[in-house]
Amino acid sequence: MGSYLNPDAARYREIANGRIFIDKSSLIGTLNRVIGDSGKLICATMPSRFGKTYLANMIAAYYTKGDDTRDVFSKLDASKEPTFEKHLNRHNVIKLDIASFCVEHRVKDVGPAVAREIRKEMREVFPQIDFKGCGTLPKILARARKAAGEKFVIVIDEWDYLLRNYPDEPEVADRYIDFLRSLFKNDDALPSIELCYMTGIMPIKRYGSMSALNEFSEFTMVSPRNLAPYFGFSEGEVKKAIAQSGTSLSLGELKEWYDGYRLKGVGEVYCPNSVVQACLCDECGDYFAGSVAVSAITMGLKNNFISLEKEAAILLAGGSVSVNPGDFSSDLSRLDTPNKGLTALIHAGFLRYETLTGEASIPNREVVLRFYQAVMEIGFSGGVSDLAETSRAILTATLKSDAAYVAKAFDDFHQRFVSLFDKTNEAALSVLASVAYAEATRFYLALKEPNLGLGRADIAFLPLRKGENPALVIELKVNDSADSAIEQIKAKEYYKPLEGYYGEVLLVGINFDKETLKHSCKIERIAK
Repeated sequence: MGSYLNPDAARYREIANGRIFIDKSSLIGTLNRVIGDSGKLICATMPSRFGKTYLANMIAAYYTKGDDTRDVFSKLDASKEPTFEKHLNRHNVIKLDIASFCVEHRVKDVGPAVAREIRKEMREVFPQIDFKGCGTLPKILARARKAAGEKFVIVIDEWDYLLRNYPDEPEVADRYIDFLRSLFKNDDALPSIELCYMTGIMPIKRYGSMSALNEFSEFTMVSPRNLAPYFGFSEGEVKKAIAQSGTSLSLGELKEWYDGYRLKGVGEVYCPNSVVQACLCDECGDYFAGSVAVSAITMGLKNNFISLEKEAAILLAGGSVSVNPGDFSSDLSRLDTPNKGLTALIHAGFLRYETLTGEASIPNREVVLRFYQAVMEIGFSGGVSDLAETSRAILTATLKSDAAYVAKAFDDFHQRFVSLFDKTNEAALSVLASVAYAEATRFYLALKEPNLGLGRADIAFLPLRKGENPALVIELKVNDSADSAIEQIKAKEYYKPLEGYYGEVLLVGINFDKETLKHSCKIERIAK
């Protein structure tokens, strides 16, 4: 069993000495500025694999009295902060990893178990203090402060573990929330806390419009505010990881697989763990662990309350759906509106959220693979349950230049998804085409409105492995003709940049007639 009070910094020291290390220690300066004031309670939630545990270990390693970490931090950005010396290894730190704690102690009621373990360590560290009668953590902290003037920095990792893993046992969540409320709303305990940094995936649970812990300043994937630089890797940090690892992978390859999140003040944001794993293995791929991701996605798309069948199809095809994250709570047992289900996926990192448009979409190729797997496992009735088979047939027909089949398939897709669109225009037809060609994302890099030749094509599919399949250039028309679409591809020379690299290129023209509600298709092959 590790130490919960004044832990050593072994894990952070190991990371800092690793082959790939991205310095996020400037966060220390931000935290030092709020120690002991009204902003001392912080909850920063971000997706799994985004570095939340790394940050928790870093914070504990810097403040703890349990280890001398000057040799580590003196080389990092934290050492440039004016308050660096004032707080380095000067604080009592209580670090709790709720997930590990619950597994190790086999408990669902954290409060009493935490109190037992902390009281045991307190007696060893502060033998002069009598902790008799202190049965709860708030009483233990209050006794230490009143008897010896001792105060504490509290670091809680995976704060929402119980809420995420026992969504159908509300009494477990209620006891846990009561434990946190007693700690952070207790007039005796709160003065004993100099700083609390909590991290997890879901924001703090809310009841109606009132927060169960409204003293906390929250930083989330929807609103990271000034902590945005500590959510994931920026593009500059990915370049550092490439240089440190010596990988043969390019920034473009890592971007396709792991980029796609955008945060104000940072810009493009990549999934850190996946970038590190890809660089160390010298290969891009799916670095999610087990089936956890699939389970999380299915929960957000379909449960006892909602079935986001059409939204799932649009997202999987590369489209966007509108989301209002304002009514979300961390009560995963009540994802009873589309907004709540989709917002849960945003916080979990399976969707990116564009604040300006209020829309969500799948961020990158790695998530597409897991999203695709989840949708296929859900078994939507009559909606996207047959999406893989139908999309595969459309791709096969396209590669065989069977234009009649493609046109008929588009008619079927239009009837299925037309209610998602306010009107049928080329933008709506583009989404429809993305749905129809969802299967192509397994073999192709899909580009929306890429710069090709003398203008912008509607959609291009570039083979992931050169030589296996022809490249595809798709042009879409409404109330025009498939012939006209092909003519535009040729006149604008959209296919020209692809010939030399990919060889064979298929030109696909698709038109929708508003009067007949039918599609026409023409396919031409440009040989190498």
